[in-house]
Amino acid sequence: MKFAITRPQGKGEALATELAKSNISALCTPVLKLNSVQATPQQLLDACDADIIIFISQDAVQNFAQQLQADGFSLATTCQLFAVGTQTAEAVKQCLSRSAIAPTRQDSEGVVALTELQDIEAQRIVIVKGRGGRTHIAKTLKARGALLSTCNVYERVTEHNTAENWLDHWQASKIDGIVVTSNAAVDAIFNSRQAAHQHWLQARIFVVVSERTAQHLKIQYKITDTQIVVSAGASNEALAQTICGLISQQGSAMTEKQESSASIPSNEPQQMEKKSTKNTAKLSKTAVLALLVALTGVAGAGGVYVYNQQQAVKQDAQLTQLAAQNAQLASQLTATQKTLNDLQAQWQTQQQVMAAQLNKQQQKVEQSLQKTLSQARQQVGGAVSSELRALARYAEFKVASERDYLGAVIVLQRLESAIAEEVATDALKLAINQDIAMLRALPKPSTEAIYMELAGLISQVDKLPLKTIDKPKANASEDAQLSKDISDWQSNIIRSWNKIKADFLTIRQHDKPVIDPLLDAQEQQLIRAQLRSYLQQAQTAFLDQQASIFDQALTGAKNTLARYYRSGDATSDMVLERLQVLQRTEHSVTKVPQISTPQALKEWLQ
Repeated sequence: MKFAITRPQGKGEALATELAKSNISALCTPVLKLNSVQATPQQLLDACDADIIIFISQDAVQNFAQQLQADGFSLATTCQLFAVGTQTAEAVKQCLSRSAIAPTRQDSEGVVALTELQDIEAQRIVIVKGRGGRTHIAKTLKARGALLSTCNVYERVTEHNTAENWLDHWQASKIDGIVVTSNAAVDAIFNSRQAAHQHWLQARIFVVVSERTAQHLKIQYKITDTQIVVSAGASNEALAQTICGLISQQGSAMTEKQESSASIPSNEPQQMEKKSTKNTAKLSKTAVLALLVALTGVAGAGGVYVYNQQQAVKQDAQLTQLAAQNAQLASQLTATQKTLNDLQAQWQTQQQVMAAQLNKQQQKVEQSLQKTLSQARQQVGGAVSSELRALARYAEFKVASERDYLGAVIVLQRLESAIAEEVATDALKLAINQDIAMLRALPKPSTEAIYMELAGLISQVDKLPLKTIDKPKANASEDAQLSKDISDWQSNIIRSWNKIKADFLTIRQHDKPVIDPLLDAQEQQLIRAQLRSYLQQAQTAFLDQQASIFDQALTGAKNTLARYYRSGDATSDMVLERLQVLQRTEHSVTKVPQISTPQALKEWLQ
């Protein structure tokens, strides 16, 4: 058997290679081509903010990834990805470096049956697909309460206006089976006005990838079940396995037919010849009997003729009666038709009158609604506009002053929800979403780490030792207890004399001279306050990106530390070393990003 593969350019060759491994001849004839469709920025933004994205095909994944990369967008890390089949899931992994969930049954019904897509009320879901196609997934997910939107990134277009070119080529190549993977491909194949082509197609075998395509062939083009084979999947491996199995079945059927033909006994012609000879021998004996039977048949035929003539007369009478009844019914039908036409004319007139009245009432209602809405807007417009301006200014403050980009994103989202019920907000919503995407893409500022390091140094100020000299401790006095040993009489005399002197005059000896501390308590407190002030000034200058003041503050802190604090101490050396590192480090001044939401809000309010 020889097969025609109708997949688009670049996809059928792999299947032909798989079939060639099994010595099956295949002809690649693409009947459809895929054209990329550019999605709108709003569709891409909806996809980036979605909770769930469902990819219908590999082409949907590839085109979506290219457009996403070209516009500089990225998907949210919390977004769940789903694919209709395993091949589409592999494409998601290759193009987006993300894992996608694929159902066991690789079609729309299998997707909506997934456990993860059952409880999806109020979740934002985007379906990335080609233009047209089935709506089963969209309808089912909407019925479950999902906030659904679609993103069309490609479309299928036929290679030629009619199918004559393909069909003539296939007939010349003696094609036995055709591989089709979509309903659009089926319609393109049967797009021929020649009856001969239609009859030829209805005698082919069709290998399809879904029951939906099989039903389309049966209903639209009267293809029987015996001519349709449904593959276990859309992959090249599954299609090749299905075709090999089909050829095996065809081969088995032909073998059984040949065996049944060969089972006829070889001596049957001889038996037939003998039987013919016997009949010839008996022919003379039955001639008289045959003549009598013939005469009896002639007599019976005459009786049958008379009877038929009588029945014909009765039938003519009945036909005449039926013709009269038909004429009567025809006249009644004409009268009824005339009455029906009159009723239809009256109904159309009444319908026009009712439509005119309904249109007038609708205009009155719309005018009343517009008037009421205008009054309501005048009442609440001031409060709403004040709130929106406050949110826009707060977001701008978060970005410019606090560098709190995530906080600014939350404020912008609150602003977007506040204008959800307002009209003509497309430009404002686009500016808000663009600002949100820009702020999410910005790197987080490193000011927090340096600020916290300076805070840690400030907490160590009270623990740093100052340059003071402590009074040396007095030597321990000798023991004045007298010894009871007679041989220690000299020591006892010295101890007694020292005890007598101690009662009148105290002399204490030290290892080094006594010097008062260099700084009293108040001066020490002022020095510590000065060092703390330098470090706090460095914090403030760093937040305000004042590089010169930041450097001066660190220099003052280093000089104070070297002048008044004890060197050689581990804590003092650590603080001095960190100050030197901070002073040597280059801190780039990042440009404050500008958001376009305040200006867009101003234009919308005007």
